[in-house]
Amino acid sequence: MMKNIYWLSSSVRFEDQLRYASAMTLETELCSHRPEHAARSRWIRPLKVIGPIRPMTDFEWTVYGDVIVSRSVAESLRNVGFSGMQCLPAELHTSTETPFGRESLELRINGWGGNAPADSGIHEVERCSYCEHKVFSGYSHPERLFDIGGWDGSDMFLIWPLPRYIMVTGRVRNFILDSKYTGVCLRKLEELPHVVAGTLTPGNLRDWFDEDRL
Repeated sequence: MMKNIYWLSSSVRFEDQLRYASAMTLETELCSHRPEHAARSRWIRPLKVIGPIRPMTDFEWTVYGDVIVSRSVAESLRNVGFSGMQCLPAELHTSTETPFGRESLELRINGWGGNAPADSGIHEVERCSYCEHKVFSGYSHPERLFDIGGWDGSDMFLIWPLPRYIMVTGRVRNFILDSKYTGVCLRKLEELPHVVAGTLTPGNLRDWFDEDRL
C-alpha cells in the first residue's frame, strides 16, 4: 500500500463557505417501488454559487464540499500535468442572486481510487433490489481506505463510497504546499473525520462520474 495518500480539506470556516444559488437544479429519479430511495440524484452543472466579488482564498469551498479555483490556479495544476481532474466553468452570484463576471472554475475529480477494502471497516449494510440504492457502514480504519489494486493511477481521485472526499498523491500535496495556496489543508487518511450518521449513502456512481468515465 502506498503511504503518501492524502485528502483535501477546507481551511475555510463553515460559515464562510459558499452556498448554492437558487438557480441550481437537483435532478432526481426516485425508486419505482420505494420512493424514499433516490435511484439517481445529481446537481446539474455549471455550478452556481453565491460568493464575494473577489475570492478570499485560492481554494474556495461550498458547504457541500465542491472546490472552486481561479483560472490561474487551474492552469498551474494543468501545466504540472496532474491527472484525475477537470476544470469546469462555475457561475458566481451576488447575495441578491445576480450573476457577475468573476472567472472561476470548479475543480471536478474524475480519477478512480477503487472501492474501499473490507479491512477499512466499510461494508454494505443495505441494498434496494429495485433501484440498487445502497447504504454502507462508516470506516473504522481510515488509514486502510486506499487499495493500490483498485486505483487507476490518477493524481487526484475518489474512493468509493466516499465521493465527497478528494484524495491526492504526495506529488499533488507537495505542489500545493510549495505553491502556498490558501484555503486548503492536506491531511493523512487517518485524519478523516468519523462518519457522523454512522452510515454512508453515496448515491449512484453515475451521479459523480460522466458516462465516458464509467
